Amino acid sequence: MEDTNIFRPNVSVYRLSAEGETAIGVYLLILGWLSCLGNGVVILLLVKQRHNLEPQDFLTLNLAVSDAGVAIFGYSRGILEVFNLFKDDGLLIKTIWTCQVDGFLIMLFGLISINTLTSISVIRYIKGCQPSYAHYNNHCNVAVVIVAVWLCALFWSGAPLVGWGSYTARKYGTCEIDWVQARFSVSYRLYVILIFTFNFFIPFVVIWFSYVSIIRAVNNSHKSSRGGAVSEREKQMERSITTVSLILCSAFLLAWSPYAVISMWSACGHQVPPLHSILASLFAKSASSYNPFIYLGLNSKFRQDFRAQFHCLRPNPDLSHRPDEVQIDLDIMEVNGGVDDLDSGVELGSERGGEERGENQKGPLMPPMIATAPSHRLFLRKLSDSGRL
Repeated sequence: MEDTNIFRPNVSVYRLSAEGETAIGVYLLILGWLSCLGNGVVILLLVKQRHNLEPQDFLTLNLAVSDAGVAIFGYSRGILEVFNLFKDDGLLIKTIWTCQVDGFLIMLFGLISINTLTSISVIRYIKGCQPSYAHYNNHCNVAVVIVAVWLCALFWSGAPLVGWGSYTARKYGTCEIDWVQARFSVSYRLYVILIFTFNFFIPFVVIWFSYVSIIRAVNNSHKSSRGGAVSEREKQMERSITTVSLILCSAFLLAWSPYAVISMWSACGHQVPPLHSILASLFAKSASSYNPFIYLGLNSKFRQDFRAQFHCLRPNPDLSHRPDEVQIDLDIMEVNGGVDDLDSGVELGSERGGEERGENQKGPLMPPMIATAPSHRLFLRKLSDSGRL
């Protein structure tokens, strides 16, 4: 009877069947296409507006570049090998784009992406919860952060090239850290533990702390603005900010936790089923494809730039029939509240809100329940002053 299992274990190695290789190849093709499309659009829009970028926008650009690098170097070699495009005599794969080069580039851009996400969360925390330090968010300091992110990534990804750790080929066409060697070498085990600590555990704690602090600050601001009474609109805003914050934390955790756990499990001398190792690596690769959609796709300013660039700009919907709607942008955490006879939503925290209102517009700049709360407006301004981030 014909073996229909997609993954077939062998006595000595875990070998993929033709169906399994095809499935992984198609998966990598889809991820690569989504990542190149999303990150390409982000890079295009930011480069076209490079003279008007805020300091934190360069972190967004750095994230898009690193995710595009993961797509190019993390998917391409695997696709070439899975579909055997070089008919087993690929000079490029065997002599130039070797496993060491491939593993180094994947690790480099992956670590840059993780540390950039961490830096973005810290800036959001400072702007929303520690405004007295907001003046540190300038072009010079952001440039230092980006350089530090690249240097740290170069250190950890370059260490296996000089003997501290090593890269090994996987059976599905990609290369990564050889976690199994940590069972037999104290030096390798130390490398695995340190890279896990500094490039997964600490970044996750920082990201989680930053967004939980933002949620708490919003809740406290609402309670203090009305003496403890929270309106339905404010509850909706709290739920929205909580939702997007959980999306950010969950996306990071979903992508990198399986890979980190399996890596540490292997380093501690335990046997990991090959299929689990394959799936964990594929999950980690997926982060580069959805990061641009999560971090920028829900940002109103980015959507406006996108529509204007591709000539599909449409007028804002009439909010007069949706007075209770609250929209929270993922990056700038702005609040748009519908007000009678206003043609567009009002950015409650925007400094330029008064300047942009037409003389014929009716109604207050902000809904009365928020207009009477200066501290609440001040907090929203901290979150929304930042432009795209």
